[in-house]
Amino acid sequence: MTIQTLPPEPSFLIFGAAGHIGRPCAQWLTERHPTAHIRVVSSRPDMAAALAEAHPDAEVMIADYLRADDMIAAFDGIHAAFVLTPDFIDEKVAMANVADAVNAAGTLVRLVRLIGDPPGIRDEAEVLALWGPDYKNETALHHLRARKVLTGAGVPVVYMNIPGWFFEDFSEFLVDPIRDKRTFVMAADRPMNFIATRDIGRCAAELLLDPSLTEAGETLHLENGIDTMIRFSRIADIMSDAWGVPIAYEGTDEAFLRELGPALRKYYKRDDAAEHILAECHHEVPFINELLKRGNDLRGGERHLTPEMLGFEPLPLKSWFRDNRDVFISECG
Repeated sequence: MTIQTLPPEPSFLIFGAAGHIGRPCAQWLTERHPTAHIRVVSSRPDMAAALAEAHPDAEVMIADYLRADDMIAAFDGIHAAFVLTPDFIDEKVAMANVADAVNAAGTLVRLVRLIGDPPGIRDEAEVLALWGPDYKNETALHHLRARKVLTGAGVPVVYMNIPGWFFEDFSEFLVDPIRDKRTFVMAADRPMNFIATRDIGRCAAELLLDPSLTEAGETLHLENGIDTMIRFSRIADIMSDAWGVPIAYEGTDEAFLRELGPALRKYYKRDDAAEHILAECHHEVPFINELLKRGNDLRGGERHLTPEMLGFEPLPLKSWFRDNRDVFISECG
């Protein structure tokens, strides 16, 4: 793994290529490098046909992170890979399999790993020191465990961190009270960054295409450069302006559990999902306040990236709300 540049006809590996982030990543790679070989992966056999339809010029593979042989096959001959994992996976096993496959292939120049860590944190012990041993944000802890495995194995990995929420969160587990009651519900009002999953995927593709943009081992905080440091209570005003109808804001814990609980339980497939996410919302408040003492951002003094820095225009949140108005607003409602 001493190669530092991609060959003229590189091979790319994209996990989660049926989803909101992996799909635009693979599609952007195809557009930017039409002659490249692109291997798209899902762990679900029932997604094979959908993958082939979404990526007609790509090689489709079904592979499970938790199966070592699957990872060996997935990384065979690959020069750059985008790795993102589902919530609550056993990252130690999954990333050990990835690391072993990378080392066995011997061709990988760059692996871009999507993470959702508190900025500046490198180990789960640091999280527990901040918020106590009862802290249960399994997603963030899993990402930190993945970091330890990949870095420890010498994988040429770059960590692309998202210090914010996805636009698509609004149309998934946050949508019900907006659609049914024209009320945006979010507890623990705090400033946050927001970004489209399309832009995350495209940024990942740009990093794969040019390894010289990054250094192995570094962490980059991705923002869209527009929708940064917006308080959740302000989101209702943006919705109202985008849709031309008044949207209220409700910020109590009781409303969060009552209005968002069913959707959160369905989304995460966990009975305790609503309580889990509510606790995380409250945990974010003191951490964000501490970051803000050092600057008006959520980067923790570390390097950041935006779509504009990588050569394309980001999608603004207000435009996304306008484009998806029918998801949220019923004219007879």
